[in-house]
Amino acid sequence: MTEHAVFYYSAAAALAAGLAYRWLRARDGRESPAADSQIARFGENIKLRDLFRLAVMMEEEGTAFYLKMAERVQNPGARKLCIQLAEEETEHRRLFQDRLNRWRSLAPNRLTWPAFLEKVRQEGLFNDQPGDGATEDEMAAFAIAQEKKTADFYGLFEAAFPDAWKREKLKSLVEQELAHEAKLRAAYPHLR
Repeated sequence: MTEHAVFYYSAAAALAAGLAYRWLRARDGRESPAADSQIARFGENIKLRDLFRLAVMMEEEGTAFYLKMAERVQNPGARKLCIQLAEEETEHRRLFQDRLNRWRSLAPNRLTWPAFLEKVRQEGLFNDQPGDGATEDEMAAFAIAQEKKTADFYGLFEAAFPDAWKREKLKSLVEQELAHEAKLRAAYPHLR
């Protein structure tokens, strides 16, 4: 092999390695939302992995809330629904956590993560749950509103991360969150 051939093969291998690294890096949750997407309103430097971390937190809170609500409701059918919804929220959390676990472990950015969480709170995704003295209807109304907000938030992923949306089958998750809202509305028809 000539000296030139070795050089060209080495250069081609280095280029291929660089492209592979860049492609893998783009697939490890560091993707940024499309600039014109509504997700960008949560922060310029937000990454897909940050959104997945947030989704894990949201689903954990949902599970805890439904288990708490199940302890307090009087109607056995509503209690069964709350337990079912808690199980489904746990499964949703697993979906997001499994994806995070496949990516290289990176801690949240110390500068952007707190600002992102504050913006999320301002947008109402982490509203304070009803207190211990809340009625069943107040808890149900809160759950209905949260399911709608969660579905809307997950729906924003489509425009922001179209490839991830397809990869993660997030459309199905949006449909499940809307189904939760519908089930709660059916169980509490007097709440509109």
